[in-house]
Amino acid sequence: MSQKLEILKTAKKNNGIILSEQASDFGFSRATIKSLVDEGVLTSVQRGVYVTNEGYVDDFFLLGRKFKSGIFSHETALYLLGFSDRAPVTIIMSFRHGSSTTRMKEEGIRAVMVSKDFRLGEATLVRSGTEIKVYNIERTLVDLLKPRYDTDYEQLIPALKRYAAYGKKDINKLFRYANVFGVEEKLRRYMEVLL
Repeated sequence: MSQKLEILKTAKKNNGIILSEQASDFGFSRATIKSLVDEGVLTSVQRGVYVTNEGYVDDFFLLGRKFKSGIFSHETALYLLGFSDRAPVTIIMSFRHGSSTTRMKEEGIRAVMVSKDFRLGEATLVRSGTEIKVYNIERTLVDLLKPRYDTDYEQLIPALKRYAAYGKKDINKLFRYANVFGVEEKLRRYMEVLL
């Protein structure tokens, strides 16, 4: 089978997406990908990301690829995890303290700097056949309770209610995270009403 057909076969398995590093891993040449782009079979949607005409690329996936060191968080994570019906107007991502935020601001991303336990609660979420990094629901709820963050309470309260009714909730993990970030008492006040 030719390299072109192999690339298209690989893309088909990945929701119509082929990444340049996947192509390299399979031994496909960049010239072959360029040829498929020139023929209009593939479209370059972002550096290193190509999609077939039938494929679909999720915007969150593209942002996650562009800002690989970031993790979707706060109200954006609520939406991605299904605990809010409101699509985010501003995308919120957390980054390790000390990261440069210039590029994120240019893309309209609200960057939240995290100095403590950056990876705590990091999860992988599959959306439209692609993977993105997002904080799990327990970390997200705790982050929204931090005093330094200007939380949208119109999203937080319904999210806490959904979490209270959530079949896979992990209250121990939720309070363990709250303890790590110093919001245990605040969380307890909310949860006593809801549980």
